[in-house]
Amino acid sequence: APWRPPAEIKGAIWTPGPGARTIRTEVGMDLGHFLVQHSRGKLSVRAARRHLENGCCRIDGRVETYGSRLLKRGEVVEFFLPEEREHHFDRKRILLDDVGVLAYDKPPFLPVTPTDGPKSWSLLDILKAELGAIFPVHRLDADTSGVVLFTRNEDLAKKMEALFRDHQVRKTYHAIVRGHPRETGSHRSYLVKVESRQGFEKWKSGRGADAREAVTTWTVEERLGTYGSLVRVEPKTGRHHQIRLHFSELGFPLYGDRIYGDRRDPVHAMRQLLHASRVQLPHPAGGPDLDVQSRLPREFLELGEQLRKL
Repeated sequence: APWRPPAEIKGAIWTPGPGARTIRTEVGMDLGHFLVQHSRGKLSVRAARRHLENGCCRIDGRVETYGSRLLKRGEVVEFFLPEEREHHFDRKRILLDDVGVLAYDKPPFLPVTPTDGPKSWSLLDILKAELGAIFPVHRLDADTSGVVLFTRNEDLAKKMEALFRDHQVRKTYHAIVRGHPRETGSHRSYLVKVESRQGFEKWKSGRGADAREAVTTWTVEERLGTYGSLVRVEPKTGRHHQIRLHFSELGFPLYGDRIYGDRRDPVHAMRQLLHASRVQLPHPAGGPDLDVQSRLPREFLELGEQLRKL
């Protein structure tokens, strides 16, 4: 029978897989060392803690990221160890290379620039090593996949940045959210930063001198069974985390979002399921307008299939 969460958690259901373990003799062991034991020595404690921080473990259906967490009798623990994530340059991921403008289909788990987080490798490093001088003009979160634009020279980068600043760029995202939002909608709030450290930021809607207006519109493309929806999202502003935060505030958090969700998704996602699927803008060098598109990645298709079966 599926594991059911406490009554105060609504709309969530979790079915442990065949690899789940019920804690008995391991009572009192910390989660990091338990994962090392589970891996039969293939992981060091340091590697185990890194995997935990990246969301590879659920205890009684809730994602747990602390390696120091002590295990209790009767808890059901399940691990989802990821495939190798190191990304190497892939020419097939170049979506556009035209008159100094380059578009690359970024995989998840990779920051755009080295300053985006504590990770030592970035998409910018990878592209520079292969293509020479490259200049980023916008960013995606490390765990968000999809279209990222670069230029081949700095002057063109400044023109592109001006297009983003002047709201001449139309961005479309796809997300898988928990539950069933209405078919179309718009959400508007003012965002304020509530926490910031290296590689991490958290925002909320509120008021204040530094509050920034954020407007998000969406259309539901498919209902994915009882517990999910595939939505096409068009943010009218480009605020950090606005899509993730707005859907969380509406009661439909993105699958895999460990910051703005409650970590109790019915099926497991290793990252927030947000994909930059399309970017449209005037060509900064004066050519025809640019329309760059990226297909939904494998994680979207796999999670959608799982949700349809619930």
